[in-house]
Amino acid sequence: MKKFLIIIALFLPVFAVADEVVTLDGLTEPQWTDFAPPAFADVSEPKGLGKLNETAAYWYQRRMDFESGIQNCRDIESNDEKISCYQQLKVKQYQENSDYNAKIEAQERARMGPQEMYDRTDTMLPIGTYLNNFTRFQPNELR
Repeated sequence: MKKFLIIIALFLPVFAVADEVVTLDGLTEPQWTDFAPPAFADVSEPKGLGKLNETAAYWYQRRMDFESGIQNCRDIESNDEKISCYQQLKVKQYQENSDYNAKIEAQERARMGPQEMYDRTDTMLPIGTYLNNFTRFQPNELR
């Protein structure tokens, strides 16, 4: 048990350093997982055709652009300029996310068709009720 605790005590600082995030004046370096959906957080270059691959290709391209932006920000010497670069990168990613979400919503609306087709006030319920009650008011021939 003592050996196990000693081993953990020796390796714990190594693991703590591995997850270190660059911090400048209270601003942390943006991470890709903050902007990407969980399904595409570790996206790799897609192969083949299909809708899923088009989506994966989009997120892969965004990830490559993001990583090149991070590298450009890391290359800046001045802390003030570096902070500004990170903030601009975040704003750009949030804008791209909102544009992507708007595009997906527009595609969903186009796929569903006009909204008046799904309006609950314009149903055939009165006719259905009339047809269900129609047989009750028919004269009974077997009386």
